[in-house]
Amino acid sequence: MRRRWEIEEDFSEFSRKNLPLAKRTLKELVLIPAATGHEEQRAEYCLQWMKMQGISGAYCDAAGNVIWEYQPECERKILFTAHLDTVFSMDEVLELVENQDRWCCPGIGDNTVNVVMLLMAAKYLNEISPELPCGLILSADTGEEGLGNLKGIRALTSAFQKQLSAVIAFDLYRDKVYPRCIGSSRYRIEVRTEGGHSFLDFGKKNAVAELAGLVTELYQMKIPEHSRTTYNVGVMEGGTSVNTIAQEASALFEFRSDSAEALENCEEYLRQKIESRKCCDVSYRCEQVGRRPCAGETDAIQMARLTNCCVRTLQAATGVEPAASEASTDCNIPLSQNISSVCVGFCRGGGAHTREEWLDISTLESGLAAALALVCRIPFFCESSETVLRDTISSAEEKEQIYELLRVCDKDFVPPLSARNSTSQSDWSGAEKEQDGIRAYLEDICRQHVLLWKERGKVRAFITWKDHFQCGHLISYPDSCYMTTLCIDPEWRGQGISESLYILAEKEIRAVYPGAPITLRTWSSNQAQKHILEKMGYHTVKRLKDDRGEGIDTVYYVKE
Repeated sequence: MRRRWEIEEDFSEFSRKNLPLAKRTLKELVLIPAATGHEEQRAEYCLQWMKMQGISGAYCDAAGNVIWEYQPECERKILFTAHLDTVFSMDEVLELVENQDRWCCPGIGDNTVNVVMLLMAAKYLNEISPELPCGLILSADTGEEGLGNLKGIRALTSAFQKQLSAVIAFDLYRDKVYPRCIGSSRYRIEVRTEGGHSFLDFGKKNAVAELAGLVTELYQMKIPEHSRTTYNVGVMEGGTSVNTIAQEASALFEFRSDSAEALENCEEYLRQKIESRKCCDVSYRCEQVGRRPCAGETDAIQMARLTNCCVRTLQAATGVEPAASEASTDCNIPLSQNISSVCVGFCRGGGAHTREEWLDISTLESGLAAALALVCRIPFFCESSETVLRDTISSAEEKEQIYELLRVCDKDFVPPLSARNSTSQSDWSGAEKEQDGIRAYLEDICRQHVLLWKERGKVRAFITWKDHFQCGHLISYPDSCYMTTLCIDPEWRGQGISESLYILAEKEIRAVYPGAPITLRTWSSNQAQKHILEKMGYHTVKRLKDDRGEGIDTVYYVKE
């Protein structure tokens, strides 16, 4: 399992060697118009490009997606996508302006360069033939922008859903990765009135004015708390002339939110406002023209591992750690179907959805190396895994696997587990005299709540806790839920598993004891754990100086 994230020379060499081809492909592809719903020319270019590179078996499905499979015989598959369409019309003048490293053209960053990354990844796989633990599907898909309603990715997940372990979307830029999605509901609202002459029929209802009144009310909506929710009117049309009372008016309106509940509340608010404005001489019609769902219940640990892989790979290639954020992308569909999915870009750029859109072409080579590395790394983070909660450990097999994990991690603890006798031991004076405290420690663990994370049926990590815990050092927090042990196989560390286990354990604790404080302790030199605890909102309540040896304090934490 990967613990080093440097970009392998194999990927860097391929990127250097094929950089002229990547640039030429970008120059050609960006000048092919691809408005949403009209991606056929770009799709045909991709098919012909792959054929010229000796890549066979690529095809277009009924949704217009270009699809090519690597190791198609594998039952488990990972889908990599990059959308073909742009927000610009088929009539948009497309001109590539090269100003040293700054290349400008509508659609160059969103999403033409990422389609190029996908094509180059196909070339790499076809030529190098790396052995991967699952099959890959590479697809340049359709309908991602605007009112395309994610047509392409919907067709792909429908066709391959039962086989998909994960989905990675190539989109946007390298400064962020997107493991969280924003759902949206989009509407076309139409208003009709009798209309008339602006002077002779003054006083009659005006469709434009009525629509403006509705929009004003919609913009007074109170944003739901505990969610990131927005609304926007993007297009308004109506009327025939300056001296006419408008008979018709229409608008395109959307809500966006990271919360399905908040999105439903927004939709209800819209329905109520329209209903309240209806009268005998004004009619309203509201049609939903697009819906992007929010995320469902995905595997939290797998999501953390995929996100971490994307972040560390980009950081190794670029020298800068990208931030994790949220967006509305192809990932909405797999995430809503509980399929782990992350959106990631590879080049530096800006001005998306504007005619001034630009790309730093000097980042193309390092971006390509990162894309190749990611395509070959992600499959190793998508092995079959599960998280299992046990109130006690009764299985002899699980017990032995936990013991083996404790034995491997023995010296990572201060003092070592082999020198202990329980998970709540407070007197360390005789610790060095213990011969094998791991068995005693194990027996204590097996009587606690244990959250196990297994990959391919074997325990690779776990976290444990006790209910109704009493401790003299936590007298202000009686009857707390006390987390006793977090243990992760060394080969699986550095992948975001620790924080995910804390989050999952907290969720289980809050479901049973919603008001109980959560407590735990560690040693002062355990910087990695301290960083996670502080990030998650734990704070120090007690420090026992030199408790575990000179310069090593015992530190108690609480989260209320």
